[in-house]
This record gives sequence, structure tokens and C-alpha cells, in this order.
Amino acid sequence: MTQEYFMHPVLLLPHTTEGGDMRGNGAAVTVVRQSRAWTQAELANKAGVSQGYVSKIESGQLELEGEQLAHLAEVLEVPGELLAVREPSLGANVSCVHHRRRRSKLTALATKRIEGLTHLISLTATRLIEELPQRPEIGLPELPVGAVAPSEAARRVRALLGVGDAPIDDVIRSVEQLGVAVIRRDLGTDAQDGVSLNLPERRPIIVVNTALPGDRQRLSVAHEFGHLVLHGWQVATGEEAVEQEAFEFAGEFIAPSAAIRQDLSRLTTRDFGRLLDLKVTWGMSIAALIQQASRLGLIDDQSHRILRIRLNQLGWAKVEPGAVAEERPHLMTRVVDAHLDSLGRTLDKVASTALMLPSPFERHYLTDRTDTEPNHQEGTGSELG
Repeated sequence: MTQEYFMHPVLLLPHTTEGGDMRGNGAAVTVVRQSRAWTQAELANKAGVSQGYVSKIESGQLELEGEQLAHLAEVLEVPGELLAVREPSLGANVSCVHHRRRRSKLTALATKRIEGLTHLISLTATRLIEELPQRPEIGLPELPVGAVAPSEAARRVRALLGVGDAPIDDVIRSVEQLGVAVIRRDLGTDAQDGVSLNLPERRPIIVVNTALPGDRQRLSVAHEFGHLVLHGWQVATGEEAVEQEAFEFAGEFIAPSAAIRQDLSRLTTRDFGRLLDLKVTWGMSIAALIQQASRLGLIDDQSHRILRIRLNQLGWAKVEPGAVAEERPHLMTRVVDAHLDSLGRTLDKVASTALMLPSPFERHYLTDRTDTEPNHQEGTGSELG
């Protein structure tokens, strides 16, 4: 009898044959190839095979085992176990990855690369977290899709976090308190600020592009958090209405209307000093504050256009004054520390659990550690700090 993957509760294991050998999954090959921004022809050329062979592997028409599996894994620079992982969402025809992007600037190949990368990061985060004896609980509110207005959902999450209507000092830390893994990663384009993914068999994640200004980073994380709360995996990505709902959630989450309404009332071009003060207080860009005023009906369309024009005239459309501190994720750092320190696992073993090779794992997940020397004694320790 062929062994399938099982979950712990969502721990995904490689697919194997009756004899215990790994059997590749074409959908996994596709995801890894796309994460490299390679076409089937490019993978075929690098692997010394035909494009037709790659196509049949990815579509499941040919089995991928033994030396062929090892060879493709070597070319793609991943462990063979990753190419053997099977789970339904890897074969989904409709993307469940939510993007915060400027669509006109993002090519189809770049989109597929980011979606593939997001799936791989999701697998890594899920495996690392679910392998721990004690895991951070997922505390996202259970809201039926479309049943609660985005601004109301944001207020409920704020109440859940116990922050009332006060400014949120650290958006990433607040999101991570609810069990969402936030990962910073270079997405290879400035046309993509953030990505989110929430699947029944995975840990919900947000991937935020590196090198974003602090205010834009906060809005991007809050926007993707809105997708996780409002839309999950049940809503197709890219629809304008879906994006506007996420923006409404983000605006209310960062700067709640009850607290900021009076400050944003009747804005004029003489109020940019006031907007700059509000930016520092709420950690929200001037452009986003103007949009928030429009969304709350505090300025009309003409005033909104005039304020945006003035923002451009001041040269603040791309780089605004008023520094907002960059935030750093902590959840995955604590998870990796628990594997290496509390459980005493070796770097190679933790990388294997993460379905990564040691070198890229160290590059992406150990940059905040001063000691990255492999441990050699397996421990019996336990939980996240």
C-alpha cells in the first residue's frame, strides 16, 4: 500500500513507494521551478532533458523516482524530500496566494515566482512550527467570508489584542501574537510589497518584501493580515473588491476611525504639518492617511485629488519625511532557536525539517543568531521562549 502524507496536525511528509523509496510529485516540481522563475524549457536545459519530459513529470504522466528525482533536486538546489511532498493545495489550479502589488508592473513570470516562493516558505514555516512539542496557537478570529465588514473585523481583532483605540507600536509583533508567521524576504521586485497564504493544512503566513520604509511595511503587513482574517483560502486573489476590503481593514487596524476621525476632518493643503505629526503617532504614511480620510468620508473626491497633487508637488509621493521605525519578525526566530537550542538539534537536521538545504536555510533563517555552529547532541527540551 502506498504511503501518503499525514499531518501533525498539518505536518507534511514525503510521498513514498511501497518499498520506502521517495516518489516525486509533479506539482511540487512545478512550485519549485516557478520559485526560481524558470520556464519548463529552462529547467529542461539545465537538467539535460527535453521540455516534454519536464512537462510530463509536472503533469503526473511520468513517475519521478530514484536517480531522476535526485538529479532534478540537485539542479533545482533543493532536497529530494521537497519534490516528494504531496498535499492538495500544491496542485490547485487557482492561486490562493494574496498579493499586495502594483499589477501593471508585475509580469506573469514574476507573479508565478512569488507564488511559488510563498508556497515554499509556507511549507518551511509549517514544518518547523508543527515539529515543536509546544506550538504557538493560531488565534485568528473565525469570521465567515463576507459576513463582517472589514472595518468591524479590524476593530474585533484590536479588541482581541487588547489595544483598544491606541496606536499599535509594532504591527508585526501584534500579528505574530495570533500565531501568524511573518517572514521578510527579497521578492526580487519593487512591484510587490507583501504576500499572504492561509490553507487548512498549513500555518498562516505573511511574506513582506525587504527594504520597505517602516510605514509602508506596516501597511503591507496589515493589508495581508486583512486577507488572512477576511478571506483566507476561500477567495480568489487579485479581485479589486477583495483588495479594497484588505485596505479598509488595514486602515482601521492601524489608525481606528474612532481615534483619528477628528484629526482627519476637513483636511486642506495647509494641513501637511498635522499629517506629518499623525504619521509619527500612528506609524502610517501621509498618503495612507489621506486615503483613510477619503475612505471615512471626511474629504470629498476633489479634496482627495488636490491633496494627492500637493503630495506630488512636495516630492513626497515616493519618499515622505517623518521616519517610522522598521519592524522585525520574531516568531520564526524563536521557532528556529527552539529547534537548535531547546531541542539541541543540528543545523542539518533543522534544515531537513524545513525542507531546505543547510546553506540557504542558514542564509534565510539564522541571520539573527550569533552562534550558527551545528550542535551535535539531540536534546529533549521543549517549547518556544
